[in-house]
Amino acid sequence: MLSSVSSRLLVTPRAVAPLLRVATTAQRSMASSARVRFVQQQPTSLHGVSYRSFASSSSAAACSNKDCCNLHCPKCDFVMNSFCPFCPSCDSLQPEKPRDCPTDYFCLLNQPHKYSIDTTGAEQCYRKLQNRLHPDKAAHIEGADPEVAAADSAMVNDAIKVLRSPLKRAEHLLQLETGVKADDDEADGMGNMDPSVLMEMLEYNEEIDDAEGDEKEMLKLTQENDDRIKECEDELTRLCDEARDWEAVETEVNRLRFLVRIDDRLKGTINKM
Repeated sequence: MLSSVSSRLLVTPRAVAPLLRVATTAQRSMASSARVRFVQQQPTSLHGVSYRSFASSSSAAACSNKDCCNLHCPKCDFVMNSFCPFCPSCDSLQPEKPRDCPTDYFCLLNQPHKYSIDTTGAEQCYRKLQNRLHPDKAAHIEGADPEVAAADSAMVNDAIKVLRSPLKRAEHLLQLETGVKADDDEADGMGNMDPSVLMEMLEYNEEIDDAEGDEKEMLKLTQENDDRIKECEDELTRLCDEARDWEAVETEVNRLRFLVRIDDRLKGTINKM
């Protein structure tokens, strides 16, 4: 009888509550440990660069690209939303980039979709990638295709050239964000040129025509044009990174393209004097 009463007492809500609290605490502890293990198993580097910085910047920006790809690593099935030569998870060399997958030079060199980038970080990522893709190194990668490594190396070379150039970087960012591709032929034909920019460029060219043969005046015009280029780059930083006004960015990119051509003309003329 006493044992029967004791059994009933043991299963009352008041008696069970402490046991439930202990069990809940244990479950939370186990869940917390599982989360820690999960985080520790996440990829920590990309081409030898911190993956944390890449994941918090470039990958988030890449998702805003309407044409981004979901590529699966054939070795570990890690999903990449932009092509990387090496899997950020298992570090294996990836197959050749699919032709229908847009090339994102920002993500390739571990940079966010911004006009103002970490040039030092981009250069470091470029050098590390090229070191790993060198034919002597790629030859020792298990299952690596030398032709794929060579194609990746060429793509990385293109990436650093684009990101080093203020004009090409702006053109590439505009294309990634809007699909608008830089067309030099259209620009030459005054295609979608803003009338105010067009008039500005015509005036600059007239000034150069009038100054030809006068080295001092040509040097003065070169300095003025350098100042205009700097102002244009500052405006692109504001429009791309803060306002995200891509229509205005397109106008400013066209302006920068013409200023760069004027710079080439000025310096070419001075060199012939």
